Amino acid sequence: MKYIGIDIGGTWIKATLVDEAYFFGSTAERKLNIQLKKIESPLHEGATTNELIDVLKKLITKFGANKENVSGVGISTGGIVDYHGSKVLKAAAHLNVLKTENWKTEIENELNCTISIINDADAATLGISELGLLKGNKTVGIMPLGTGLGFSVWRNGRRWRPGKMLNLLGSIRTPNGFYDGIASASKLALEDTENNLIEVLTQDIHKEARDEYLNNLVKIINTAAIIYNLDEVMICGGLADAANACNYPLETKLNLRLAEQQVELDKVIKASVLKEGNKLQLIGAVSLAKGEAVAKANQIRKHYKTIPTETPYQKNIQLQNLSTSEIVKLLWKAEQEAGDLLEQSFSSIEQTIDTISERITKDGRIIYVGAGTSGRIAAMDAVEIPCTYGFPEDRILCQIAGGIADSAIEIESDFEEDASSVPEMLLMNITENDSVIGISASGTAYYVQSALAFAKERGAYSVMIQSEEPKTTLPFCNNVIPLNSGYEVVAGSTRMKAGTATKKILNFISSSVMIKMGKVAGSYMIDVACINNKLIDRAQSILGILYDMDKNEALTQLKNADWDLSEVIKNIQSK
Repeated sequence: MKYIGIDIGGTWIKATLVDEAYFFGSTAERKLNIQLKKIESPLHEGATTNELIDVLKKLITKFGANKENVSGVGISTGGIVDYHGSKVLKAAAHLNVLKTENWKTEIENELNCTISIINDADAATLGISELGLLKGNKTVGIMPLGTGLGFSVWRNGRRWRPGKMLNLLGSIRTPNGFYDGIASASKLALEDTENNLIEVLTQDIHKEARDEYLNNLVKIINTAAIIYNLDEVMICGGLADAANACNYPLETKLNLRLAEQQVELDKVIKASVLKEGNKLQLIGAVSLAKGEAVAKANQIRKHYKTIPTETPYQKNIQLQNLSTSEIVKLLWKAEQEAGDLLEQSFSSIEQTIDTISERITKDGRIIYVGAGTSGRIAAMDAVEIPCTYGFPEDRILCQIAGGIADSAIEIESDFEEDASSVPEMLLMNITENDSVIGISASGTAYYVQSALAFAKERGAYSVMIQSEEPKTTLPFCNNVIPLNSGYEVVAGSTRMKAGTATKKILNFISSSVMIKMGKVAGSYMIDVACINNKLIDRAQSILGILYDMDKNEALTQLKNADWDLSEVIKNIQSK
């Protein structure tokens, strides 16, 4: 099986082709072994799907392969790509063929493999994540600089897109033009008579133009830092390639200027220049191709009429005719049943807890993935664990269909649960020590199925929480936890009984794992984050109960330990 990654530029179309072994090598091997081939782009305003198919076949042939052994194609390109990775919404005229409705289906039929498309800045971000360079609880702006300015934001494992929109930093307009033009490395290259960017970076004759460009680029970086509260900016693309080729100290020069030009932030933004340059888009695109192929191969479809939550709790009842008292009693009865019926799932829940507990001791993470109500319930559990148990924020995460930026104020509006989550999962750098828990009451959300299939293929422990025990083994996960919540009072409204059962299961899993990690003494939390008066009072009370310490002494001990209750307890136990 082979996978091809393609980066469509304005002048050149670049590609790489890899086999299965590529995805199991070290990051160093990925950097060294990726082969790059390119052809001059024949795409134009009126290009047809057949012309694009011919381009793909030509690229495949350049690698000595044929369409029969290509299992997936990932395409990186400029412009705004829809959330589903199926077409370009806005871009230059030469990409018009990618804006049509059926181009993707036609190529999949011709090549008999999955096709996925992604914005080039997002593709570069996937590539950076694949190389293990995106980690920790921070916010990073990824800035490919070539013909124009690309931009993507990675925030603690997630793609950050308020309003569900691509971060169009290049479209910001100033009196001197758009950021896209001001930051253009190609435009800087025009300073040389032969458009040689390396000459512009190295020759004294170009010092004035070079300094002006760097000063403007620093202003752009600072603007991005203010808008997105960035910790770091990673620069790649053609500018990075040129700087690395001639050993121009671009990173040093940018950071010196950033330190001098303070902005309204509590920290100086850091810039790094990545030596992989333009290869990152291809690494991201080929990884997307592989992930999407795995997800599609493991997809299971159901007819909604066969799903228990789509059936009314009482088939012929007329809810609109009930009194308030009758409605409340009916809802209470149904919700009570949702909790009681969970007893049937205890063995699956226990197996999940024990497996996660084992992996979490190896620096593993808990990653929830859900759509709609399921995703929001999961997010609530994930966000509470760090402050309750002192667990690192970057080790319990949640992905929600449509993105997390606006998840508390907006429900999916464009079939996001039917989209693949592979791009989001690639950004999380999944390892064999991670545990991924997907929640889909119906069991049909492809966003969840694709996440679990991807995670399982990467060696992570993958668990599906759905309404009922499956009749056959689910190929995309290691374990299934049935909600057993049954029919809904309002048919299809899984925020009710299914939601109740979901919250209980997630509470059981996360609380049990924290207890098994030693985060509790007796019935008390011992890693409380003392971030407000209530929690300080709680910590004082816990010290009083566990060690018979008066409140004043407890307060002094907490102050001396920088408000870290677990540190106070460790100090006491060590004496």
